[in-house]
Amino acid sequence: MSTGRFEEDFAAIFRESLHRLVGFLITAGARRVDAEDAVQMAFIELARNWHSVEQPIAWVRRVSFRLWTKILGKNRLHELSESIPDSTHSDSSDELVEKSQVVQFLRRLPPLQQAVMAFAYDGCSPAETAEAMGMSPTNVRQNLHRARANLAKILHTEGIG
Repeated sequence: MSTGRFEEDFAAIFRESLHRLVGFLITAGARRVDAEDAVQMAFIELARNWHSVEQPIAWVRRVSFRLWTKILGKNRLHELSESIPDSTHSDSSDELVEKSQVVQFLRRLPPLQQAVMAFAYDGCSPAETAEAMGMSPTNVRQNLHRARANLAKILHTEGIG
C-alpha cells in the first residue's frame, strides 16, 4: 500500500471513529481527558501496526480500552473509580456523552458491569467484549445479565419503565 493510500485510509478511520471511541470509554467510566489520551495513544499504535490489523476500528476500541485501564494505574477492572468528572467545557460532543442520561445510569453500576454494558452499547458481542477485556465470554454474559437487572432496578426506582 502506498503512503498516500495509508494516510487517506487512516485519516478516514480516525475521523469516522474518534468521537465514538472517546464516547465509548466515557460510557465505560473514563474521565474525558483519560478517554481522549487512551484513544489517541491507540491510534498511534494503529499507525505502527497498520499492515497487520484486519479490523482497525475494533482493534482501536480494544487497545484504547486496555490503555485506559493502564492510565488508571489499576491491575484489576473491579478497582476502577466511579467518580463523575467535573467539566469545564460545554460544546464538546464527548461531553454530551458524559452528560447523557444513559451514561449517568450506567455510572451507577459496579465498574465491571458498567464496562461490559459500554461494550454492548457500542455494538460489541460478548465474545468481542471478552477478548478486549481479557475475560471469558461466560463471565461477560453473566455481568451483562447482572448489569441489565441492576439497570432495571435503577430505572424502576427512578420511576422510568
